Order: sequence, then C-alpha cells, then structure tokens
Amino acid sequence: MEKNNDKQQSKIRDYAIDEYVPMDARYYGGKEMMSTWICANANPTTWYMGTIMGALGLSGVVIASLIGNPIVYIILALVGFMGYKIASTNMGLCRVPFGIKGSKLPSILNALQFVGWCGVNTYIAATALSTIISYFTGGDIYFAGNIIVSVLLIMLVSTATAVYGARYISKAQVIAVVCLVVLSVWISYKIFTLVSFADLWGWSLADNPKNTSWSLTMGGGLDIVLANGFAWVMCIADYTRYTTSKRAATIWPMLGAAFGMLWFLIVGAAGAIAVAVMNGGLFDPYSADLAYITGTLGMGMVANILIVISTVAVNMINIYSGGFSTANISEKLPAKLSMIVVGTLAALIGLSPLILGSFLDTFQVFLIFLGAFFPACIAIMLVDFYLLRKQDYDITKFNDKSGPYWYGNGINAMAIVSWFIGAGSYFVAPNLPFVSSTIGSVFFSFLVTCLVYYFIGKNAATKRLASSKLETVT
Repeated sequence: MEKNNDKQQSKIRDYAIDEYVPMDARYYGGKEMMSTWICANANPTTWYMGTIMGALGLSGVVIASLIGNPIVYIILALVGFMGYKIASTNMGLCRVPFGIKGSKLPSILNALQFVGWCGVNTYIAATALSTIISYFTGGDIYFAGNIIVSVLLIMLVSTATAVYGARYISKAQVIAVVCLVVLSVWISYKIFTLVSFADLWGWSLADNPKNTSWSLTMGGGLDIVLANGFAWVMCIADYTRYTTSKRAATIWPMLGAAFGMLWFLIVGAAGAIAVAVMNGGLFDPYSADLAYITGTLGMGMVANILIVISTVAVNMINIYSGGFSTANISEKLPAKLSMIVVGTLAALIGLSPLILGSFLDTFQVFLIFLGAFFPACIAIMLVDFYLLRKQDYDITKFNDKSGPYWYGNGINAMAIVSWFIGAGSYFVAPNLPFVSSTIGSVFFSFLVTCLVYYFIGKNAATKRLASSKLETVT
C-alpha cells in the first residue's frame, strides 16, 4: 500500500507546458478552486480598488460590479475549460494562435503583470506591516526604512511559499479565506457602528464640493473591474489543467472570483465612504491606503496582521503563474527559478512608490497596461479555440517546430496584428463618449479584437481550404 502511495505521489508534480496532465495526477477539486479564486480577488488590492471606485458612490460600485463581474468571469470559465481540456498553461495555450515563438510576446507582458500585481499587493500590505513595526519601535508608519523592511519580508515569504508548487498554494488559500472572512466581517461591523447605512448609501461625490481633484465615470468603474478580472483570466489555465472535473475548472472558479471581487469592492468602497463621511464629506483616494482606513475606523493591530496574511496568500498565485509565463519565454530557465526572479522584481516594484511619490498614480498606469493588452490577448485565445479551431488543439505539437503551430517562422502574424489593433482601440475608446460613459475601454477593446481576429482568421482559413482543393484537383 505504501509503494502505491509513493507511485501516486510521484505523479503529482508541476508539469511542463507541453506535457498533458493525466487525470490521476490532478488534485484541484471544486472546494479548492473556489477558495483559491475567492482569495485571488478578496484581497487588499481589490479592497484598494474599491476605495478608488467609492467615487461612484456605494450604489455605483454595486452596479459596476454586477455588470462587470458576470462578463469577465464567464470569460474566465471559458479559458478555464481550455486549461482543463488541453491540460496546458495559459501561455502554452497561446502557442496555438500566436505561434510557438510569437507566444513569447504575451508571455513577457504576462510575466510583467504578475510582477506588477505582486508589487502593488506588497506595497499596500507593507503599510500595514510598517504600522505593526512602528507600534513596537515608535517610529513613523511611512518611514522609508520600515516600508523597505516590510516589502522585503512579505516578498521573501510569498516567494518561498510559491516555489513549493500549486498544491501547497491551494491549502494556503483556504487559510487565507478564513482570515479574509474575519477581516471583512469586522470591517463591516466597525463601519456600521460609526456611520449609518443611510449616510453611506446617500453619499455622493457631486454633493461634496471639496472633491474637485478626483472623478470617475461608470465606464471608468467598469474598466477597473474588467482590467483586474482579465488579469486573472491570463492565469486561470495554469490551475485548471490540474482540476479533476469540468465543474471544478469552470463553475467554481467563476463563482469564487466573482464573489471575491464583489465582496471586497463593496468592503473597500464602504470603508472609504465611511471615512469620507467622518471627514465632513471629503473623499481622498490619494491617502486612502488600508492602514489609514483601518486606523481611522479604530481596528487596531489585528486588522493589519490579517492584511499581511491575505497579501502573502494572493502573492503566491502571482509568483507561481509569473514563473510559468517566464518559463515559456526561455525553456532553459526552470519554472522555480523563474518564480524567484518574479519575486525579486516584484520587490523592486513594491519599493517604487518611495521614489515616484504617489502610489495611486503608479497604480493607475498599471491598470492602463492591463486594460490595453490582456483583454485583446484573451479575445484572440477564445476566438481561436472556440470559433476557428473548434476546440481542436494538440498539446504534443506545442513545441514542434515542424508542426502546425510553427507557422513557418514560429509567429502567426495575423494574431499579432489583431492584438495590436485591439490594444490600440483601448486608447481610442476614451474619445468615444458613448463608450467612455457606458461599457468602458476594456470591454470595447475585447469586442474589437474578437471581430478583427475572427474575420482575419476566417478569411485565411477560407483561402487555405480553397488552395488545398485546387491542389487536389490539379
């Protein structure tokens, strides 16, 4: 019996991009996937996004979430199924539409986004850890030395844990979700003991003339929700390739991610609006870091500890997926070493606000990067898999330079051109009043890319079919 267990254990490992994961080596069930994706979104960064979206008012945040979440997480489920069926990572799946060499471009950008998320998460949590350090040392919370030590400690723990592999990450997420439930319930309790629901729901940016330095449209709010969601879509297959059932690969991560996003956007917005009400109506996202909000709400050190724990948990996902994105760029670089590289670079990003001065401005630039490139990339993946190739991918050809995914020179120019047209449309969208005030730039870019790649790909397929028929007749 012991030998059989050892044999089974040897199969449970991290598989290469072009290796099919057999069903008896898959270990992610519905419970683990749901907890992983709740935690992916129920984290301090989503909380911070909620504070920014508080400019829409609490009702506006709820509306933007209820519109944006179903859109992006149905898409997440579709890509999740791709990972389950083909059993490769997101960047492995990109080898089909973009080409084996062409997939290195989205891999580079994907690795950068995970570095960026880690950096963003870590800086937010570093203010909380710095608060704890300052409690014992008596120093300033925002003292650069405290922030530096906090960033390095958080990234060290996050990276070390991620290197152990996805099966340990799933266990860590369960613990993190418990911490997050405690934190969110506590925040909600503190908010409603200090501010009435009527004041929270009734507060609006327009009713407070002091708030002239910040504004947000509904389209802008949708952009925040969708940009964050599409970023997670870029790594869902990294996990669903290890799932034991279709439901575990689609339904459970979709529900978990949507719930986590709605939950913490509302918590973040309610906290920021509560602080605004307590400050005479003044809404200031530039100073709305989580340590400040929890301090204003009188939540103490335990809240800061929970912020740090939940950040480490979500950083594991970013580092793990970032490592596999980097591994697709260079096969000579092992995934675990790639994770260490991602963690190191993320630490540098986490320290960048100390140099740049404004964390909010840095975060907005990062969201623009996500919104421009990733919806377009996902659009190409979906159109290629479901509409053009009818789910017919061969993982054994993912590294075959004489196979169908080499395209002659390793690059599918049609996909690259479609991608850049879609990304370009993101920057055109703000000049279209209807788009900027309704669906936002992110979803507009996604739709444009779907149409462009479908018609280019369909036309190319028709020409290939006509050519093959002509050769047959000849």
